[in-house]
Amino acid sequence: MKTKKCKTMRASGPDQRTALASPLRLEILGLFTSPEPLAIADMAGLMGRTAGSLYHHVGMLEKAGLLHRAGTRPKGKRYEALFLPVASRIEVAVPRGDDSAVDHIVKTMASAFRMAERDLGAALRSGDSLTEGPDRNLFATRMHFRASPKLLARINKHLEAIEDLLASEAAKANKPFPDEQHLSLTVALLPLKGRDNAQSQKGG
Repeated sequence: MKTKKCKTMRASGPDQRTALASPLRLEILGLFTSPEPLAIADMAGLMGRTAGSLYHHVGMLEKAGLLHRAGTRPKGKRYEALFLPVASRIEVAVPRGDDSAVDHIVKTMASAFRMAERDLGAALRSGDSLTEGPDRNLFATRMHFRASPKLLARINKHLEAIEDLLASEAAKANKPFPDEQHLSLTVALLPLKGRDNAQSQKGG
């Protein structure tokens, strides 16, 4: 089986934006944390769902070019398809002047934030998450700040380094460690519209 390459895909078509605007389909894509392909039965087991409830969603991801078939394996007297994402990292292209596309992108990130909200609640209620030290696995913050072009460039460099690290690890065919964990990381760096005008008026 071929190892999944560490690369980035820019999702720009309407089918791709529609496919990504679903919490369930985002969760399916999030199951691929190694280069090993998954059958729909595998996905269902990891998500605690029935395989029948996922066929439509996997089909949408495949039709949109976000998942591809990576072989088959025997299952009883027949074979079942195996799937992999087309890239280690999928970015959504931001179109200019296309309100419909913007609405889909906002819906996709809203789905990601709802998933983060759910995961945060479960982590806080579990009572065994770590919030300090090098093994910290629970961290959530929201910060507002003013950034010069130089500071913004440094921030983006660090964000890209984290993305590259996680994508490259996902592409490695490493055996699981006994103490490894499944984690999620949801990040949004956003300009605050209207703040500059408010600051200028205040300063004047």
